[in-house]
Amino acid sequence: MTSINAIGASAVQPVPLTEAARDRLLADPRLSELSRGANVAFELAAPAGATVVAVRAGQVGFKGEPTFGVRAASDVWARLLASEPKAGDQNVHALALAGEVELWGDSLTIAQHLHLLHRVLEIARSSYPSVQADAFAHRPLGFRGEYVRVDVPNLGLCDIYVERAGAGTPLLCLPTAGSDTKQYHGLITETDLTDRYEVIAFDLPWHGKSNPAWGRRSSSYRLDSAAYVGAIVAVTRALALSKPPVLLGVSMAGAAVVEAIANHPDLFAGAVACQAGPRVAGRRTEWLRNAAINQALHIPEWTGVLMAPQSPAEMRDRVWWGYSQGGFGAYDADIGYYSESWDVDNVSALLDQRSPLIVVLSGAYDTSVPTAASRELAETIPNSKFRTMPELGHFPHAENPAVFVEHLEWALHKILD
Repeated sequence: MTSINAIGASAVQPVPLTEAARDRLLADPRLSELSRGANVAFELAAPAGATVVAVRAGQVGFKGEPTFGVRAASDVWARLLASEPKAGDQNVHALALAGEVELWGDSLTIAQHLHLLHRVLEIARSSYPSVQADAFAHRPLGFRGEYVRVDVPNLGLCDIYVERAGAGTPLLCLPTAGSDTKQYHGLITETDLTDRYEVIAFDLPWHGKSNPAWGRRSSSYRLDSAAYVGAIVAVTRALALSKPPVLLGVSMAGAAVVEAIANHPDLFAGAVACQAGPRVAGRRTEWLRNAAINQALHIPEWTGVLMAPQSPAEMRDRVWWGYSQGGFGAYDADIGYYSESWDVDNVSALLDQRSPLIVVLSGAYDTSVPTAASRELAETIPNSKFRTMPELGHFPHAENPAVFVEHLEWALHKILD
């Protein structure tokens, strides 16, 4: 990335960015790529001084008049920019909600430029990974794709894309809000899970390779409990599996698998619910369907800070790209289910000690569903187990499948043994 001249005049100190961090900003190809089309300056301020980062058309400089910024005490900056921040400290928005960081400026401008703020903060860490430095096992893919035509409550007739790999006990995997089956590719290519399990994933209607329901407008997608659980049940029955599958769901899908077990205990062997709480609030914002916001940039940034910074950069980047591909309104509608339809109190009366076992797993770096919330969910379910995943975040299955599989195998043994 090349340097630009001052946009206005401002004397700045390299605080909280070190000179080395400023050099990395100038040299970072990803920041250059993300900066195309941008014309903004923002401030990172500590009591001892401030750094202004000015970006214009793929170029960066350190002088200008900021339109938004981050202010924090020196010790908070030290936590936020640590090479391996503690769980929760990696997310500037979580720190702002906790009152430890002041995120000032016009909210629309901030939402439009999250991709630049987040990348600058990532580069500022004393040790930040590159995609090229990561090494992966790359086992053979072995995918088998097919479509099943099913009727889904409240949605109608749908052609749903299903992807399968491996052999053994069926593991029916559900992606996170707004995402698709690609989130589970890492479990197939970077672990040996498919030596023992048939990994099956499907795209909800309006997601991935599944088109909108027949006769429905592309912009009319809505999701509620009846539709979500109905889709899980319909696909399971259409596949005519040799034995009841174990459900694996993450985020909103972690809630859906609890609802599926509660309403159809005879259809499933059990469930692994990741990153789910008894109810969730605060994830649906006005920016998710705003015409002034580039959804292909904003949504992956809104979700990406929920991952552990130590997770491989290659895998985190793939999660980011998956969210950049999402259809307009799909993520917002999914979060509508998670925020407005899901509540464990709606199904708690259907769960007892005879229900199939539900294992609740919690990635410690997830600030949208803190570990305390997942533990509360597990305590609400009579037949449940709980485990914290200290090195993972909101997308454990996708951001670091090689680490997640150890927790998953523990959960599967609890369910199947």
